Amino acid sequence: MVAAVADSGTGLNSYLDIFAKEYRRPILFCALVALAPIAYGYDGTYFTALLETPVFVKQFGYRQSNGQYAISSSDQSLWVSIIQVGEVVGSLAAGPIGDFSGRKGGMASAITLLAIGVILQMILIGSSALLTVGRLIAGAGIGIISNAAPLYLSEIPPMEIRGACVSSWQLMLAIGQVFGACVGLSSHTRSDTGSWRIPIAINLLWVVLLAGALFIIPESPRWLLYRGRAEKAERALHKIHGGSNDSETLVQEQLAILNKSREEEASSSSGQSKWSDLWRNPVERRKLFATVGILVSQQISGVQFIFSYTTTFFTLVGLKNTFIITIIVDIIEVLGVLASFFVVNRFGRRDLLISTGIFMFLTLLVVGCLGAVAGQGDFETYLAAHPSFGKAVAAMICLYVFAFNVAWGPLAWVVAAEMSTGRNRQKHLSIGTTLFWIAAWAVTFTLPYLFQPSEAGLGPMIGFIYAVGGFASVAFVYFVIPETKGRTLEEINFMMEAGIPTRQWKTYDLATVVAKDEKKTARFQGTTEHIEKDGQGGIMEEGGLGAGAVRAGGKKGRFDFSRGESRMTIPRTESLDD
Repeated sequence: MVAAVADSGTGLNSYLDIFAKEYRRPILFCALVALAPIAYGYDGTYFTALLETPVFVKQFGYRQSNGQYAISSSDQSLWVSIIQVGEVVGSLAAGPIGDFSGRKGGMASAITLLAIGVILQMILIGSSALLTVGRLIAGAGIGIISNAAPLYLSEIPPMEIRGACVSSWQLMLAIGQVFGACVGLSSHTRSDTGSWRIPIAINLLWVVLLAGALFIIPESPRWLLYRGRAEKAERALHKIHGGSNDSETLVQEQLAILNKSREEEASSSSGQSKWSDLWRNPVERRKLFATVGILVSQQISGVQFIFSYTTTFFTLVGLKNTFIITIIVDIIEVLGVLASFFVVNRFGRRDLLISTGIFMFLTLLVVGCLGAVAGQGDFETYLAAHPSFGKAVAAMICLYVFAFNVAWGPLAWVVAAEMSTGRNRQKHLSIGTTLFWIAAWAVTFTLPYLFQPSEAGLGPMIGFIYAVGGFASVAFVYFVIPETKGRTLEEINFMMEAGIPTRQWKTYDLATVVAKDEKKTARFQGTTEHIEKDGQGGIMEEGGLGAGAVRAGGKKGRFDFSRGESRMTIPRTESLDD
């Protein structure tokens, strides 16, 4: 495929360049859409606080023989995990909804379901059935959001800031977690139903904010073009690039690139998005495997046991002031995501995922070893005699959380959005997010049965289980996920079509290969052409081809097809030294 403007790396000379005039509108639109993951992050922490809220426990739990009220492990498991069931359903529905109504249509459907689910949870005191159904429906809304929002965040901004914009998903999710933990802390001591109704009702705030955002943001130009709405796509691009000094040039260049990408896909297939392509076409199958694998890998290292059961788990290992500690952990999450903005463009996606994955694997092993020392089932007796044990477990979890949010939290979504390129990208991400939520459900549903003393009684030894998942995640990235830093979505699709091996992406010189291919094509057609180095490492063209010049130097040149219609092909295994 093709791209618009060449550079030698990220295209930004400094971190402050992200606030340049030409990026302000894309950042504004992405910031509005980035309100969506707050709902997901908020749900995880406010609801885990409800499980420790006395009024909620009394009204939705059962009375024990000693007169105290408690929530059974089965209800706890059901209420926490049922939202993931809804998210699975929503993710499956997101594909056809997004294909038909676009990214904005998907988000409108999502907030409607979220509003209905929130209202059902609040209307009747002590109704476990309504609480369950409400969380199921709200989960469906979040599932659709988890598909539509990352797609939008990857399609609106220029390549130079795409990683930061998609990473904002995890940042806002972490902020939502902090906010949920603070709400849980401030409301759990109330003696009326406001102790649990207020935290649930706050979800409606995200509905109102997102509804307002939909009136401001443009539809994705990529989706509009694939639906044959060229005029609306051009208007959307004008809205996105309107703040730039050379907006008209950018709009026409972007239109040419997107049209060229669509034409080449149409010439190599039916041009239509088909579910069957995802497993019949080897290129589409590779995209699907990468998209699904990176999202599932994010979950199998056990982050959900921190996300969904932080307060409960810390209480179990003997810590006091668990609501405060939960807020500290959530703040560490935010700091980790903020740190990722400064290291992603420096180290890239692949290397950062592998290095932090190894670190997370080691912290989980330490947690498991601490649990093994305490013993299975009767570890509460050990905790009473060794109060520092809980602090050591909490310290390892804090380190794990920071490492996760530096890389795996934001970058799993970045990589998934980048791997799901081309005409089937909505379907790739729909299946990817579906399996993501299935993995999240499996973790949240089984956790109470694994760590509670009244059940399997593993306690911190669950660290061993998730360490195995963490090791598998690192191996998956090493063998499957290529380095996509500095590549446009069109280039990524092009390299997928060309069958470039995973570990060659980082150094693959796309500019040289395509220039050679054009030169061979020109010779075959009997045209004359001269291609030479421009002194900056770039390649300049003098006549012969209508495809335009390769502009600017660098290791990863990209191409401007806004001035012509010539078509290129790349041999799947062509050597750069030919």
